[in-house]
Amino acid sequence: MSERPDIWVITGTMNIATKILEMIDSCRKEVLIAIPKAGEELVKQALPKLRLLYDKGVKITILTSDKFDKDIIKGLNRVATLKIKKGLFGGGIITDKQYVVILLGPEISHSTTSEIVAICTDHVGLSGFATEYFEYLLKDASKVK
Repeated sequence: MSERPDIWVITGTMNIATKILEMIDSCRKEVLIAIPKAGEELVKQALPKLRLLYDKGVKITILTSDKFDKDIIKGLNRVATLKIKKGLFGGGIITDKQYVVILLGPEISHSTTSEIVAICTDHVGLSGFATEYFEYLLKDASKVK
């Protein structure tokens, strides 16, 4: 019998935020975050938890949109390795190279609603793919000045 990893689809900003904050709470070593302009509010909510992780010695890498608010960028830069990518439209979070949430905003799913949808998994293959793709996006992103 083959193993069947769980893959969930989560809808609604609050549900997605709850899942992401849970992942941040249980993170032990490393967190990778890609966050487009649409996720700015989510970042504001997560900043205190990111600060706690930083204090615990967790390595935090964040890739964000060039359209982000300057004050939020300053706050993030204090707790993370922060890089900026022009035209970043997708987002997600990977904790400990194991748990993944991929954000699919309405602009990506070509939906007529403004609802955000996310895919959540601990599938090893998807986690590996997401981590590699994150590293690929980081390569040509700019450092924060």
